[in-house]
Amino acid sequence: MDRTGKLILAASVILLVVSFVYRPELPERPAPNPLGEGNATLPDLNRTDANRTDRNATVSAPPDANATDQNQTPPPVAPPVAPPKVETPEKTIVLTNANARYTFTTKGGGVAKVELIERDADGHLKFPEAIGDQDANATPIAMNLDRGRLPLLALQPADATVDYGPVGKRPYQEAPVEYTVVDSNKTSVTMRATGVTANNIPGWVVEKKFTLGEGYQLEASVTVSQSVQGTAGQSVFYLVSGTAKEPLNGSQMMGLGYGMMLMAGGESDSIMGNWFDNYRMGCQCFGSNGARNNYRAGQNNVQWVGAYSDRYFIQAVIPSPEQPGSVVNINRFRLKALSQSEAIAAGKKLTDNQYAFETALAVSLNAGESRTFTYTLYTGPREYDRLRDIGIAKGGNRFHEIMDFGWFGWVAEPLLRIMNWFEPKLGFLKEATVSGYALAIIAITLIIKLIFWPLTARSTRAMKKMAKVNAKMMPEIQKLRERYKNDYQKMNLKMMEVYKKYGVNPLSQMGGCLPMVIQIPIFIGFFTMLRSAVELRGSEFLWVTDLSSPDTITHIAGFPINIMPLLMTGTMFLQMRLQ
Repeated sequence: MDRTGKLILAASVILLVVSFVYRPELPERPAPNPLGEGNATLPDLNRTDANRTDRNATVSAPPDANATDQNQTPPPVAPPVAPPKVETPEKTIVLTNANARYTFTTKGGGVAKVELIERDADGHLKFPEAIGDQDANATPIAMNLDRGRLPLLALQPADATVDYGPVGKRPYQEAPVEYTVVDSNKTSVTMRATGVTANNIPGWVVEKKFTLGEGYQLEASVTVSQSVQGTAGQSVFYLVSGTAKEPLNGSQMMGLGYGMMLMAGGESDSIMGNWFDNYRMGCQCFGSNGARNNYRAGQNNVQWVGAYSDRYFIQAVIPSPEQPGSVVNINRFRLKALSQSEAIAAGKKLTDNQYAFETALAVSLNAGESRTFTYTLYTGPREYDRLRDIGIAKGGNRFHEIMDFGWFGWVAEPLLRIMNWFEPKLGFLKEATVSGYALAIIAITLIIKLIFWPLTARSTRAMKKMAKVNAKMMPEIQKLRERYKNDYQKMNLKMMEVYKKYGVNPLSQMGGCLPMVIQIPIFIGFFTMLRSAVELRGSEFLWVTDLSSPDTITHIAGFPINIMPLLMTGTMFLQMRLQ
């Protein structure tokens, strides 16, 4: 490889790193005010307002009724205060199908926990918590909404005068609405909650029915009824549609962090921590323009919204195509501190609270109105074919874009489908700890090499020919540079004569690197696909026990020793020597 080729290779590596480390900031998309016309807004409840009276504060007693001063203005009558709410014990109900186990809670009336219990053809858990655990009693991957997060599909009321709702609010500071179970069986559960106003008048009634669906889908029907007496104007509720938390190990590189995705009006957005950090040019080293706590999007056109705490599993809510979501609110907050046992297990300090996101869909209705909304909750793996089929069934909402392949999806998607097509045909070495996915990756690599072989061969021949010409031409070029070092114009004219003499076009030297440049987006797309494919989780290849993780065999002085990078470095040097 000549000097130009080495420069192109170095530039390609730099481009690869920059493309994944730097993510351009997303502009905040305008959204209508869900509270109606005017300047009414949901309050920022993260701040402390000394002039605001706690809604649960007691009312002071009126002056003595036997006062003798007849000219004294009688004191105003204190408004009635809602009686203190008696907290009822939490009740949980579990529904199970072949893929997932859902735990429902009356605290918020939603899904508190989802366990992925699907098993493969051999009867082993498909997604065990500990990769490679094939024990009959292995623990499945679970999406556990703990440490202050509201349950999925919890519905919280919100208005401009009462401090309610996820917007600008750390959810664990808000007491969830108490629900009661009115009906349940093996496939469904129905819950109901009633809210009251400050005058102790019934203000609203919410009834939810959850029904097991296919695969990792849960169907939800939410009916909200608003009392005529209890309110005036429009009321707003927020449906918790996904939560994500920062990884305990703090790894944010190469998309291993946490974030949200949504589809509104046919455009998908990906919202990660850098949007809330609001760093200049997307880099912490340049400082921040001021942290942001809330992201809003949608204009009655929200097709789906999802959250992820790692790269392989997601929570997503899909409104029915006939009733798209109105507005999406995404709030970032700090989780409750880890308990001592949790901190020890995670190797973290007790004060090191994790960031978390919570996204909610706005639901609004007028006084005296009753509306029913239907949603599909998906809590499961990012399996491309499964997500694409769901999107087609839900009106073609492109749900598969929650894979978040980014700019290189046009390469990553077909490569992922090819890998999944190869896998069952190449699983004959599974007993020899060589999975079908490992062989599929090798097969795809060979196919890509074969496709680019004509260009690569032509480039190699051209580079070898140019090397021979340069060996003869460069001594003359060097003499011209020394002779006309003070006259650049004449030196360039003489050099062009030498190029013409040897039949060399200076621009043609870049042609030898053209195949390498063309392969760059293919390489990045291939890498993006491998990074996102949940199918590789737990797949084996000889000494590699998990193709989704580095093949670390040991550590020396704290540094991991990985065989694959060493083999790649060795083969690169060998290729350079052969050329």
